Amino acid sequence: MSTTLQKKPNVIVIIADQWSTKMADGSGDEGKLNTPGIDRLAEEGIRYEQSYSSYPLCCPARASLFTGLMPHNHGLIDNEEIIEHVTGEFPTTENFLAQTETMGEVFEKAGYDTGFFGKEHAAGYGWKGIEDFGSMTCSRGGYLAEGSVFDPIFTKDALDFIKRDRDNPFYMTLSFINPHDICKTLGGPVGGKNISDAIFFCRDDDEKYLRGQDRKPLPDNFTDRFISGMIKHEDYMYKELEELDENYWQQFISTYGLLIENTDWFIELVLETLKAQGLEEDTIVLFTADHGEMMGSHRLIAKTVFYEESVKTPMIIRYPSAVNPGKVDDNNIVSTVDIMPTLLDMCGLDVPEGIDGSSFKNSMTDNAMTHEETFCESYFARMFRFKQYKYVESHVYGEDYQILIDLEKDPNETKNVFNQPGYEQVSDYASTRMKEWLKQEGIGLEFNAKNLKSKSLETAE
Repeated sequence: MSTTLQKKPNVIVIIADQWSTKMADGSGDEGKLNTPGIDRLAEEGIRYEQSYSSYPLCCPARASLFTGLMPHNHGLIDNEEIIEHVTGEFPTTENFLAQTETMGEVFEKAGYDTGFFGKEHAAGYGWKGIEDFGSMTCSRGGYLAEGSVFDPIFTKDALDFIKRDRDNPFYMTLSFINPHDICKTLGGPVGGKNISDAIFFCRDDDEKYLRGQDRKPLPDNFTDRFISGMIKHEDYMYKELEELDENYWQQFISTYGLLIENTDWFIELVLETLKAQGLEEDTIVLFTADHGEMMGSHRLIAKTVFYEESVKTPMIIRYPSAVNPGKVDDNNIVSTVDIMPTLLDMCGLDVPEGIDGSSFKNSMTDNAMTHEETFCESYFARMFRFKQYKYVESHVYGEDYQILIDLEKDPNETKNVFNQPGYEQVSDYASTRMKEWLKQEGIGLEFNAKNLKSKSLETAE
């Protein structure tokens, strides 16, 4: 198979919301969910096992995907609705966000037909350069069952877009809300406010799961207490979990699995439509997520933390004209910020200068080692991922923490080995590298929307 990339292939970016690779990653491994859509993508393309969110929260991560910038550079350091609530201003390029060329704008200028169908939730970064929005636009976080209602609409619009007669190549994003329906309702208690309480499903020990199977088991690290400094444990969504019994946790996890399998079905429809239209060979399909979901690991839910369940993301790319099928890359450590430059590079388009991400195209075509490390951010911590290690610095309730986890020896992330015997050298390297990066970027360990200063005020001064 030739590895010469065509200049203008079609591009489809499929984004899921809150998708944990521990539940489904395209590997088809026993114990994973039934996901023929992403399994097929992986069988026909390349799957990256070390892929991370730039910030395990919807808006910051999505903005990074569409700009190639880290959150502290694109300015969306929290969800758009939180910034609006705290500052009184919705984040735009006129007040808090960066004036930067987005992925949609680059493709539009290159002569692509552009479409965006589904959840944007990136303060407009994802919509820039887009001509077709389908039946509806959606930029909110997603609450109880919204994904289950709207995702079929988004998918139908995307399929219609693919089927359209055209002379130009196309760039399209299909952005699902699900499996975000599992998430707590913002501003309300966990119990009684998520989809696992809204449907009759796995209510007791005897009721089966999908296809008559037993309910999904609790994670191996369900009973392992979180490491100090890894979470802000007094947050309301964590404090209210202590009283939940194991039956409820299994109902929660099983419901989450149902949402993932339903979402995968829509992905399969996209692949079948490409095949029916004769577009498989000339279309790049990339599947990823903005972040993961804790789904009971360490008795936690949701995201924003640097445990693998939360910060790791799926990354699968299929392009039959250039990428040999069935490849698995477990070496390169790629990030959300690398998606934009990679897709532009694969299409032979110039990558905007000054972005934080870099292309990993050569890892697909030449088996190159292109990404040896990555940094991630959250509102109270920073993460440095390298080799088999994860290093986290955080500021929690007035205390600073340094955390080193050896993922090879401790995949369940139960022990902090920072400066422990045998880890002195790697601890020194990690802390030094983090210090250098923080200084280079001019940031600390925390983000707080309360500290955002409108550009109009800066101009006035």
